[in-house]
Amino acid sequence: MKRRISVLFLAVMLLSLLSACSTDRPQSTPEPTAKVVASGDCFEVTGTRNDGVTRYAYTVRDKSGNELESAVCSEQPRVAVINKDLLGIRFYVDGKTFCRYYDVKNGRVSESFFDPFWDDGRLVAYNDFSRSHSIVVREIFDPDGYRAEQKLDLPALTITITACEQDEKSGELTVKYIYGDLETEGSVVLPTRPEE
Repeated sequence: MKRRISVLFLAVMLLSLLSACSTDRPQSTPEPTAKVVASGDCFEVTGTRNDGVTRYAYTVRDKSGNELESAVCSEQPRVAVINKDLLGIRFYVDGKTFCRYYDVKNGRVSESFFDPFWDDGRLVAYNDFSRSHSIVVREIFDPDGYRAEQKLDLPALTITITACEQDEKSGELTVKYIYGDLETEGSVVLPTRPEE
């Protein structure tokens, strides 16, 4: 008899434990929370991990708090504070990079510059692939402003910029690059100021 009572007691305890663990409502999966990976006065980059995949989101605001741009990226964008009024964000897509600039004082957003390799807060230099390898120096926010361009007539599909130096007196940029299977070296000099 004691044995039957003990078995009955254990069965009742087990049944009550099982019923205490289950509820009529399904348990909700917690929402993934965003983690701030970079932030500053006018920007924030967050990362959210869900099902083993991390997605990044960024928001840029002007100094008054108005949103200039916000989007989601598959790879983490890198923010550079160029000066107190200018941010640059480098984005990575399919092994290529492009950069956008944000004038947080005046609320301006630049166009996208693919593979820029130099800027000074007013001008940006990049290889313009759409013009068959033209090295361009131009104003960041004014497409009709200052522009200097040097077309490279090369027997290569791609070039790689290896160095860029600015002469302090003349302001000229000396851009060095390599191209082709043999990594042939070349260079070009571009002005950063209008001719006087």
